[in-house]
Amino acid sequence: MRAVFATGIALRAVSAVLRQNRWRSLLTLAVCGLGTAGVIVAGLLGRINLAEIEAQMRALGGGLLVVSPNKVPPYPGRIRQLEHFISLLPEDGPALQAELPELQAVVPLVARDAAIRLDRAAARIRLIGTTPDYVRVRGFALAQGRFFEPADGHQRVIVLGHAVSRELTFQGVRLGEVVALDKHPYTVLGILRPQGINFAGEDEDHQVFIPLDTYRKRISNRPWLSYLYLQLLPQAEASQTVDRVQSLLRSRHGRLRDQVDDVVVRDLADLAAQQSGLRTTVTWAVSITSGLLLVVGVVGIATLMLLVVRQRRGEIGLRRAVGATPGDIALQFFLEGVILAAIGVSVGLGLGVAGAVLLARWLAAPIELDATLPLIAAAVSLGASAAACLFPAVSAARLEPAAALRP
Repeated sequence: MRAVFATGIALRAVSAVLRQNRWRSLLTLAVCGLGTAGVIVAGLLGRINLAEIEAQMRALGGGLLVVSPNKVPPYPGRIRQLEHFISLLPEDGPALQAELPELQAVVPLVARDAAIRLDRAAARIRLIGTTPDYVRVRGFALAQGRFFEPADGHQRVIVLGHAVSRELTFQGVRLGEVVALDKHPYTVLGILRPQGINFAGEDEDHQVFIPLDTYRKRISNRPWLSYLYLQLLPQAEASQTVDRVQSLLRSRHGRLRDQVDDVVVRDLADLAAQQSGLRTTVTWAVSITSGLLLVVGVVGIATLMLLVVRQRRGEIGLRRAVGATPGDIALQFFLEGVILAAIGVSVGLGLGVAGAVLLARWLAAPIELDATLPLIAAAVSLGASAAACLFPAVSAARLEPAAALRP
């Protein structure tokens, strides 16, 4: 019964506190609410990070190595020089597959920037010339049509990334339409599903694909490759294969012992770990910021309640004089602080849930916000706020009636 009575008094007192200390109360509640919202957003970022890593690793299937030209070291006195070595040849792929039985597939590709046009719409894209195994090795899926096949050989056929299709026409390019790639006509065979950003920070949806032979015959007569994708058998050891590939390519390209490698071999699993580390850093930054806001909000509630205790010394003394126990006083001020905190947490929950939903949509993340994360955020915020309210409540309960009534 006393608890019910104290709760009623606390509710009336909270209204008075908000009126008398309007700006201080609003600032305290705002900071507390932002801390709660930040906890929810940080938790969602962590889940998105984990889901993205799992999706990328699933897309890689088994181990996947990428071989690319190394950067040319600077030479004193030579101002202008090539940025990368030009030494990765089409014959390197079959040679590696013949020497290394742990390789399941080898996919060569060349890449360059190009322009594509459909009627009056145009876009700058990344052009990829590759073989039919590319989509299987990379784990890509098609939304429409098909990828090119060995029979397509030197034909002018093209597969569009999802973003390219939407950029050329709002409804998306139809299968069989003819697009102009660097002013030459190509027939659209398929449209890829959205793939997102790859490990190199490139937009996979802003690419188009043509057969490697078509690229060599109709676009460039140079044999050099931009990359080699090497898919490993499930039981293969990636680190050992990286060393063997590096050694074989050094031998094939005639690199001397004191010369730098002209190609770099990377394990995409390691690149995934590096990218996940960046996302984890962002998540930690949001978490730490949210924690600091939460601490500031909790300290603000404690400071506000101490100010309220000082302002209401006369009320405390009068209640003690008419029979209220220290426990009654402590309960009243504790409930006042908790109710104030609950108001801030409620606002923060609304902001956090709305922000999390908007963030998931903006990042196009297939993550649904369940009730667990808001409940955890509310529990943490209320628990910390309740702990902060204990000191002001105990301070109010320790006031002696005579000292409290003294002017």
